[in-house]
Amino acid sequence: MPVKEKAKLDKMGLPSILVIVIGMILILLPLYLTIITSLKTKKELIRNFFLLPESLYLGNFKEIVTDPDYFYAITNSLMITGVSLLVMMVILPMLAYPLGRGMKKSRLFHVMYLIVIAGIFVPFQVRMLPLVKLMNALHLTNRLGIIILYIATSVCEGTFLYVGYLGSIPEELEDAAYIDGASTAYLFRRIIYPLLKPITATVMIKNGLWIWNDFMLPLIMLNKSSKYHTITLFQYSFKTAYTTDYTLAFATFLMAMLPLLILYVFCQKYIMSGLTNGAVKG
Repeated sequence: MPVKEKAKLDKMGLPSILVIVIGMILILLPLYLTIITSLKTKKELIRNFFLLPESLYLGNFKEIVTDPDYFYAITNSLMITGVSLLVMMVILPMLAYPLGRGMKKSRLFHVMYLIVIAGIFVPFQVRMLPLVKLMNALHLTNRLGIIILYIATSVCEGTFLYVGYLGSIPEELEDAAYIDGASTAYLFRRIIYPLLKPITATVMIKNGLWIWNDFMLPLIMLNKSSKYHTITLFQYSFKTAYTTDYTLAFATFLMAMLPLLILYVFCQKYIMSGLTNGAVKG
């Protein structure tokens, strides 16, 4: 082992190394079980849950892909997630910019900002019943309705993150643009919005993971027909009153997880940049 790396390990100490090892086990063990279970037959799974499969059995994936409901589910998840994120990319920065700049000069904007972010502290369980009644009354217990709910739910936390990040953008840039004759719309579109790229990536990935993996809201909003189910509801269909088909459920989970895992790996630097820069006021 190189001297520098050994010195770093010695500096970390045994307790820190143990915490890291335990954390890695807690993360990798569920992933390991997911992969090996999806590659087993039902008989192999009954014999031993933790051992590696005797052979690479791909029948579970074939059964899922040939199920017509899978394509409905994956299409619905892609459409709901994609449309929701596209609208968020437009609405959230436009809402956060006037609040972030205006609340330093006006008490009214500061109160409006506090009202907007107050929704962060209201748990979903409190809102669930009123939301269901409202959407039923509006006849929006469908894909359009759930997209509206996802966008509305993202406003509180999204505004909080955008306003925090705006604090790291010098206002002198805007003053210079106004002196050159730029309008507010031009300033936001050509100067401010491009500078919001890191926090936009952070908010989009965070909300994308949430929407794609969400189970409760689709369960109460899209329970009319399997044609409206998302990928999480499709996975839930393998559970019955008396048994659960773990091989198919884990294979579905693995197929749904891989695209998001790849996206997260490639965009991780934007997440870290958006969160760390948002913590700096300047």
